[in-house]
Amino acid sequence: AGIPIYLDMMFVLVLLIFTYPYFTSGSTQAMSAGLVIVVGIVLSILLHELGHALAGWLFNARVAYIELTGLGGVANFERSLPRSAFARAVIYLAGPAVNLGLWLGLEAIAGEASAIGKPMLMVPLAVLASVNLFLLIFNLLPAYPLDGGHTLEALLGVVLGPRWSTRIVAGLGLLVAAAVAYYALPNAFFLMLVALFLGLTNWQALQTVGRSR
Repeated sequence: AGIPIYLDMMFVLVLLIFTYPYFTSGSTQAMSAGLVIVVGIVLSILLHELGHALAGWLFNARVAYIELTGLGGVANFERSLPRSAFARAVIYLAGPAVNLGLWLGLEAIAGEASAIGKPMLMVPLAVLASVNLFLLIFNLLPAYPLDGGHTLEALLGVVLGPRWSTRIVAGLGLLVAAAVAYYALPNAFFLMLVALFLGLTNWQALQTVGRSR
């Protein structure tokens, strides 16, 4: 659709870290399942961002480019999003809506594969269904820069204004970061990086709104 897509090598590295057991198992079938999972994860994240792009196009807010990074995908818009809280909420929630559809669809297909006795087809489909469920839930958390945080900011802004809506979301974001860090203990290194990223992003948002007085 004319949208440049940039792939960060950290994205590839994270994929390999999470799927290396499939490729080191010595089983051709497991390696094939791993390949399907890798491709499926890339497509799931890309379709999530294209969901934002499609919703933005409906409101005349076009995406300049999409980045796939080690911490997920980012749709970068050409200019600021519409002022309408409804439009912004639709654009932000379009990505998780794609993951919802993928989760339900992959879960149903995996169930059919299990029913007809195709375990090697069922396994990668079930894994991808779980990945999309995780992406759905994680992106709806009330924290910056997640879709849930931006949606909550847009809705709260109608009643409380931009400064207080930012304060509330950033405060919740710090709690989310602390919860993710607690869940990551003692050895989930990647989740700890995610928690650090969320914490820094939301702390910076709090500092920015404080300086804007």
